[in-house]
Amino acid sequence: MTFVEKALIEIIKLTPSLLWFLLIVIFFKIFYPTIRDELLPKLSSFEAGGVKLAFIKNSLEAAFELAEKSPQWKVDVPQEKREKAISRARKNMAVFRKAKFLWVDDCPENNLNERQMFQRLGAVIDLSLNTEDALKILERADYDLLISDMARGSRQNAGIDFLNKLKEKGNRIPLVFYIGVIDETKGIPDGAFGLTNQPDELLHLSLDVLERRYS
Repeated sequence: MTFVEKALIEIIKLTPSLLWFLLIVIFFKIFYPTIRDELLPKLSSFEAGGVKLAFIKNSLEAAFELAEKSPQWKVDVPQEKREKAISRARKNMAVFRKAKFLWVDDCPENNLNERQMFQRLGAVIDLSLNTEDALKILERADYDLLISDMARGSRQNAGIDFLNKLKEKGNRIPLVFYIGVIDETKGIPDGAFGLTNQPDELLHLSLDVLERRYS
């Protein structure tokens, strides 16, 4: 068998593979703009969303762990309620990207995990350590939600004082109290949107406010 004959036989053997290769090249060349502009961004978004949700879940779980360690807070959130909060956050990520919160607390380290959760959802969180500073901030900036503690130092009703001053100024931004110990006999302070010491309830309350504003 001559060299030419051998070469032809090898080419014939390779023909199916070469045809498949050429088909793939042609397909990619024709559909590359669609793949580039539509499919790849969606895949990247899906991956980023999954990673973000994992971070959010970690922050929420860390907040649960911290709250449950405190015997005074008496926080015990069943797994079902935790999953429900995570599920609602996943479905409403877009609304958090529009959100801006002012968090008033003289011990911001106590709610670091909760703030990280909101920030990873896309919300902007500004901090204030006292009522006077918070009122000054509100004179020059607008917010979707105010989150406040109740006791600051020796002032056990500092949060109520803040709420009353907001009323005096005609400020209608919803305020949620996020506190350590809840007195069930007192209920939600008049004029407040909500009161809780549970991270999942804080997430639900914030979504209640944002859905009303942006739906």
